[in-house]
Amino acid sequence: MAWLAALTALLLPVAACSESAADPPADLAAAKSDQPFSLFLGEELGQIDYAQLKVRNKCLAKAGYPQNLNIMLGQPRNPFRHLVITARTFGPTSAEEAKRVGFGRDSLSAPPTVLSFDPSYDKAYDECTDSAWQELSDDAKKVYYGYFDLGNKLSQPLSGTVNERMGATAWRTLLSCLAGKGHRPQNEQEFLRTPTPALFGVPVGVDAAQGLDQWKPKQVPGTVEVGPAVPATQYQAGPAESTLALAWFECRRDTGIDKQQLDVAVQVQRELVSKYESSFLELNPQVTRIAKQAAQLIGAP
Repeated sequence: MAWLAALTALLLPVAACSESAADPPADLAAAKSDQPFSLFLGEELGQIDYAQLKVRNKCLAKAGYPQNLNIMLGQPRNPFRHLVITARTFGPTSAEEAKRVGFGRDSLSAPPTVLSFDPSYDKAYDECTDSAWQELSDDAKKVYYGYFDLGNKLSQPLSGTVNERMGATAWRTLLSCLAGKGHRPQNEQEFLRTPTPALFGVPVGVDAAQGLDQWKPKQVPGTVEVGPAVPATQYQAGPAESTLALAWFECRRDTGIDKQQLDVAVQVQRELVSKYESSFLELNPQVTRIAKQAAQLIGAP
């Protein structure tokens, strides 16, 4: 579970002479909203990735290897969906959801895995990958990986920072409420450092798709193997997890910790946007440009 929190507000730079000194540059205006990470162009990054894959896979099909083209998804996906921070980021938002999902998560469908045991395929794959990036634009690969790195830099510190800045008082309040409902952690001090439901002695928080992809290839030299697709799957919490998740939801709601976490999460996002402001200003226009070129290249709307 990702429990988010933070303190300091974002201090934006003085705008250009033609703008009010209190206004941020237009590209960073979203940093003052309740969704500062909306500055991160995850949908556009997904469009670039999808176009590169489609061009690469068409190239592979022309080289006699249609497997990747046949199994690829029909539309782009944002690889950083988790950067859209909402109340659901912190856990279930209703009693019904808490009882069903617990601390787990539903999973999206995933395309089949393609594994190569054919050196000729491997050579074509590398060549087609390079030519696909070039077909997007000369700088597409560099910009894509630079922006992906920015997404990781936003993601990695988020949970830990929020946990820390919520403070021990908030987590003791949560513990007191949970104890009143019969739930006590195995180690209270560890919980205060890392407030996770995994410390309550019940299995929690697995992915719904865990264990579904158990395909084992034959590994025949000179072949390219395609595994089965993984379907979208709903997670169903077990009785112990369901009971704990319901108590957790009620205690967060009744103590006001749910709203506090959202407020602190906004502050943390603003800090991170401020920290990487130069990267946003440099890369966002390039990502927007390349995403448009990618859509035109594959005929996407």
